[in-house]
Amino acid sequence: MKKIIIAVVAVVVLGVGYWLISPFFIDKKVSEELDFSNELEGVQPVLALRGSFEGFDRIHYGSGNVSVLEVGDKFIIRFEDNFNVANGPDLFVGFGKDGKYIKGSEISKLKGNIGSQNYELPAGTNLSDYNEIWVWCRAFSVGFAKAVLSPSI
Repeated sequence: MKKIIIAVVAVVVLGVGYWLISPFFIDKKVSEELDFSNELEGVQPVLALRGSFEGFDRIHYGSGNVSVLEVGDKFIIRFEDNFNVANGPDLFVGFGKDGKYIKGSEISKLKGNIGSQNYELPAGTNLSDYNEIWVWCRAFSVGFAKAVLSPSI
């Protein structure tokens, strides 16, 4: 009986350890197109905001461009082809303001740590409440990268 308990505990510890550590060594590349032809015929996306990702340290790094596009009555966050962030467990796309992450602002799980990807903002999201987009690790409550948004010119 004691050996079974030890075996079960070992399996659980190894499983959790793998879930926490493996993302640091595995990249997930995404290449999403920006195509709205099926959704809103004749409506062109308008660039509302843009920014560039920066990391926080050697472990939590990030780079690449991000755009916020207005398409009809929808807003889309677009990570461009040059997006690259350190991978980690439980990464989400969320918002911040003035250098601070706003907990609970997550809009989606990060699709991949490299490449272009799109995230539709939930209806009723007020963009004026935020001025940054973050890649946030919920498991450890730590930022991996953030982009300060500025109006497009």
